[in-house]
Amino acid sequence: MKINVAFVLAAILSCCLNTQASSLSVKVPSQFDNGPAAISALKLESNELAIFMLLEGVMDISSSAVLASGCHSVEANYPIELISDGGINKPETNAAKITSPSSSEHLILNAILEEPYSHIGQNINIRQVTNSKLKETHISEYAGVVTVNQELTLLSMHSNVKIPGQNNTMTPHHNIIIKNFYEEKIANTNNQYILGWGLVSLSKSGFPINKYWIRFKALRINGQLKRVVMREDQLLGTSPCQILVDSSAEINNNNQNVNNKNIVLRGNLNILRPNIREDRALIFDF
Repeated sequence: MKINVAFVLAAILSCCLNTQASSLSVKVPSQFDNGPAAISALKLESNELAIFMLLEGVMDISSSAVLASGCHSVEANYPIELISDGGINKPETNAAKITSPSSSEHLILNAILEEPYSHIGQNINIRQVTNSKLKETHISEYAGVVTVNQELTLLSMHSNVKIPGQNNTMTPHHNIIIKNFYEEKIANTNNQYILGWGLVSLSKSGFPINKYWIRFKALRINGQLKRVVMREDQLLGTSPCQILVDSSAEINNNNQNVNNKNIVLRGNLNILRPNIREDRALIFDF
């Protein structure tokens, strides 16, 4: 009996693609159902902007580590802490710390906010302080540049990091992120939501390998940041991988200067291989 090899391969590929596609439920926000939508400019304090950009760096490093060594290698729950006063060119007061299980090496990032360009936007540089680990995966020389437009509705980011691959050789990884931000105000309440969505492209040794779908949601009550959630879902690969941050914010007033407010964000970074049948959208119901 002759077997049509091309037919068999096509059937296998179709099955795999359908399984992979069914593992993720990703939709463009409803306001874009009818095409491009008008997005009002956001008003963010510089410390809020720095906190959001530091979170971009946390997620960015995580997705690179997944690409380098596989989801199972870095799958864990990592406590995180971020602090920001929004000061220009003050990396020491705009920082993020990731604590890895079974490792005393904290992964620390600094954010360097540049002076805004009049009527154009602003650059924020994210830098790794010292070489460290996510679980047992070595992370070194992470550097990212985030650029936002003047309205704070559009973000682009380019980053580079070195992570050992399966042969334990340090390999350069390069990521590109594009994301939109917009806000929703809840009628008859003091609640305001800042939402974001976009894509990240991941490359290894200069070649594109993978991509993630990104979602973001932050809650303000009476103008004060309260909760921030960010989630990335792997769209390509042999198995799904999800990266999720859920965190709460508090404001610390500096007694020496009433205009200087530190935002402290504490929560958890979870890297996990999710069950494709479970409903993972509930994290955004707040």
